[in-house]
Amino acid sequence: MALNLAFLNRSYPSLETFKVDQEKINAFSDALGDNNDYVKQGFASPTFLISIQMGAMEVALFDPELGLDYSKVVHGEQSFEYKKPVKAGDELTFISTIEDIKSKVGNDFITIRSDVKDAAGQDVATLKATLIARGTDN
Repeated sequence: MALNLAFLNRSYPSLETFKVDQEKINAFSDALGDNNDYVKQGFASPTFLISIQMGAMEVALFDPELGLDYSKVVHGEQSFEYKKPVKAGDELTFISTIEDIKSKVGNDFITIRSDVKDAAGQDVATLKATLIARGTDN
């Protein structure tokens, strides 16, 4: 079943503020084996935000009217564009927007852009994730 095109350009604010702390930075960096000096100084790994982007996108992805069967989803592509580094003490919010929906070769592709802001409302980063729902023409 194809995804509902009415969701194109629909935005979803995150349900909560994400508080970045040194413990979360360390846990993520340890999982990657990334123990560089910047981590010890309280700065997050460049890919740290993916750990919270997925949670922020859930509001959109699990809306039953979208028609996404998450059991068929694989992660296709990810990009990060930073305006400033993420560090311990930051309080971040996400606004996730469904930027693209298309069907190709029996699969559905959905691209979600997440705009990340700090507590002062300043831009921190823009993340894009493309997810692929396999075999959706069945």
